Amino acid sequence: MTEPDSALKARLAALTDGIFAVTMTLLVLDLRVPDGDAGSWVADLLQVADRVDNYAISFVVLSLFWLGHVRMLGRMRGADGAFAFGNLAFLLLTTLVPTLTSQLGEHPALPRPAVLYGANLLSILVCELALWHRVCHRLGNDALADAQAAWHVVRRRYALSIAVVVAGIATALVEIALAASQGLAPWLYLLLIGMGLVRPPLPGGGEKPPAAPR
Repeated sequence: MTEPDSALKARLAALTDGIFAVTMTLLVLDLRVPDGDAGSWVADLLQVADRVDNYAISFVVLSLFWLGHVRMLGRMRGADGAFAFGNLAFLLLTTLVPTLTSQLGEHPALPRPAVLYGANLLSILVCELALWHRVCHRLGNDALADAQAAWHVVRRRYALSIAVVVAGIATALVEIALAASQGLAPWLYLLLIGMGLVRPPLPGGGEKPPAAPR
């Protein structure tokens, strides 16, 4: 078994930071003010305002994924080949967020873009969970005081997040079946943001780990 490589970890961290910076910047390009007469500036601003909510949701969701990745790297001795490929898959999925966010803004009354958006979020969560599994079982450092307890916490946390996204996708599918004119599914993803902000502490870094399950 190859030992974790600290240099590879540093390079992956730099690559991840760069891609997240570009991806989060691309989100704002969808907030274009359309060309129009001087007298229509109020209508133009209102049209942009309809996209601000999608922009804000996606920006905060990406921020939470990035913060989670930073926490993950802080509990690693180094990276190996499996983690590197998983990290690249994670980044591939995050780069799809700006395009799917744009689709939500262009078709706010259609549930189909919400299904694609939710499916991508679900894929990102599953990929990140797989990375955490690798860290907790193979790559953890001294900051991961109890790797087994940490894995149980991470698994429960991501199970809840995945359930929220699945509920959003299911809502979008129901709206498609009912030919709904108002897409409500994207708003369910706000719960994902809330869960990220109030997430429980992860055992490690001096925190007392929970009792191991019997």
